[in-house]
Amino acid sequence: MGRLSDSMPTLAAAAGNVGALNQDFLYPSLAGFQSILELLAVELHDETDPAREEWIRGSLTAAGTKLRALEFILKRSNGSQASVLDVGAQIGSLTMYAQALGIRSAALDLPYFEAKFSRASRTFGVDYRCCDVLEELLPFADSCFDSVTYLDVIEHHHRSPARVLSEIHRILKPGGCLIITTPNQASIYNRVRLLLGKSISDRFEYFFRDTAEMHVYPGHHREYVRSELISALTDSGFDVLQCRAIDEDVRPQYLLARRDTRGSLPAKLWRHKNELAPALLGYLWSALRLPFGRVLWAVAEKR
Repeated sequence: MGRLSDSMPTLAAAAGNVGALNQDFLYPSLAGFQSILELLAVELHDETDPAREEWIRGSLTAAGTKLRALEFILKRSNGSQASVLDVGAQIGSLTMYAQALGIRSAALDLPYFEAKFSRASRTFGVDYRCCDVLEELLPFADSCFDSVTYLDVIEHHHRSPARVLSEIHRILKPGGCLIITTPNQASIYNRVRLLLGKSISDRFEYFFRDTAEMHVYPGHHREYVRSELISALTDSGFDVLQCRAIDEDVRPQYLLARRDTRGSLPAKLWRHKNELAPALLGYLWSALRLPFGRVLWAVAEKR
């Protein structure tokens, strides 16, 4: 597990007490994931980028799907050591937490992200590598991972992900699983926005002005509906075990709202209503088995 033991005092300070921290590293938990983000915020501090620490801490919003993926991997491993590759790892939070939980972990992202964020992951023993997955072969041998996570990445590809899915299939062990999350284009929220004459694409100012000088637009190039994601996976040689619409866990959104320093708790919750409301409504869609959630969650097994 690399230098995890060396990092314990920092993590303990972030989590509040060592007892809670140790418990957090026995099984995936929101507190444990938050501890990893606190460590990353400190380890990746950059005087030239004052917003970086808060951005890292704010990525707690993605905790729900990351914890869900880690829980699936641990349950499927049935007590034996599992291995995971995270494609599009960015700051490396998933693989750092996976490594702390005893999962052999590797991370992959573009050279830009690898250069900025990989050092903290490598401290934890994560094998963090750089690769342009649309242009290069994944730098791993055939059949070497039990799981691959591909979370909120596929929608950013500026062309077909068929080649990426084929490479993921190659490096998975027989019976290994690919876990994908991506925005659900058919969510109830998108349907309502279209009925109101509003766009469901990225914010227009970001697309038109903020990224005008970029060679490749970094936002969402293609979002999927459930049938399309199933088709992409089956055409790539996978058996789809799960594919459904879900919403993000409300707990991370609530914690971030409470962390807001402006005003009373009701005022904070109201200010964060656009994030909290869909997460709360997700419980309703789930109970009614309606495919209205904002996120598509899929698990596919290598044949």
